[in-house]
Amino acid sequence: MLSIRALIRRLTGRPDPVPPGTGQRHQAAEQAAAQRRLLDQAQRLRDTRWYSEPTQVIPDVPMTLGQLTCYGTMVVR
Repeated sequence: MLSIRALIRRLTGRPDPVPPGTGQRHQAAEQAAAQRRLLDQAQRLRDTRWYSEPTQVIPDVPMTLGQLTCYGTMVVR
């Protein structure tokens, strides 16, 4: 049987009050789930091949004297 207060709340469309601390528990649970998702995603990215390979391959080509000195355009102070 509904109390008058509950009946009025239902008719006016107001939600029933939540117990204190419920929002904090929901927020903590959502934060923990988000942190687990981020850590799982980071682990999956670390396990992929692109993570372990260099992003740029630098050829082992000897430089000429002009390349080393920037063809004389470098100003020494």
